[in-house]
Amino acid sequence: MAMNELNKHIISPFKLNQIINNKQLKIIDCRWYINDKNKGNEEYEKKHIPGAIFFDLEKISNLKNPIPHMLPKKEKFISFLKNNGITPDNDIVIYDQIGFFCSSRVWFTFSYYSFKSIKILNGGIKYWEENNFVLSKQKKTSQKKQKIELIEKKMMVVNQRYVKKKINDKKTLIIDARPKKRFLGLEEEPRKNLKRGNIPGSINIPFTTLVDKKGRFLSKSVLKKKFGRHVNFSLIKEIICTCGSGVTACNIIFGLNLLGIQNLKLYDGSWAQWGKK
Repeated sequence: MAMNELNKHIISPFKLNQIINNKQLKIIDCRWYINDKNKGNEEYEKKHIPGAIFFDLEKISNLKNPIPHMLPKKEKFISFLKNNGITPDNDIVIYDQIGFFCSSRVWFTFSYYSFKSIKILNGGIKYWEENNFVLSKQKKTSQKKQKIELIEKKMMVVNQRYVKKKINDKKTLIIDARPKKRFLGLEEEPRKNLKRGNIPGSINIPFTTLVDKKGRFLSKSVLKKKFGRHVNFSLIKEIICTCGSGVTACNIIFGLNLLGIQNLKLYDGSWAQWGKK
């Protein structure tokens, strides 16, 4: 697996504030709380970064699938884009409430549909506020009815059958982003009707260990050391990332992507599917 030091996926609040009036810029607010589906939107209504568009992780998903917030089908994602005047030519900046929690999931969604310019706000809206940048209550309305064509990168997502085939593959590594106690089966899952434990052969790198106390991603040199304790990049040719329901696993994918690691896949169903009783 090749590494490089290029970083095109993180933006500081200082830089965002400088370009906030750029017409090509589309800011996405994706605040989401696992135990309160409405809280993110309620917080958005009260205050958000000027010009931000709210992305509802629960609604912009495959609602026909019994597994929670699976990736949206192309038609649903296009509907969101059209309703908010977004095209693949736009520069996308995504933020959540703490920096890197669900913002990586939305980054992954835009990446899956082949958007080119996608960044996450380092530290999220919390770090934006700490630096006393302006907040707004005004909603941005901008519809574009022109045809939008998206290319799905289907190789980025795998299903349960694929994961089962790869469990004993020495060149494939499965990384679980859940907290350590959940991974070890020492705590109950936050969702009902799920057993405790983990996917056989998987290792645990909690997504929270990739950020500092302000919710900012660690430097590339620190990330490289942290992942290097668990991953022999010269031997591993494929990494499958999983978590509780496909959200925080995207933080692992994001971190590895910063290091230039390729052939990263998301097990979208994650423990919500694998751990069913």
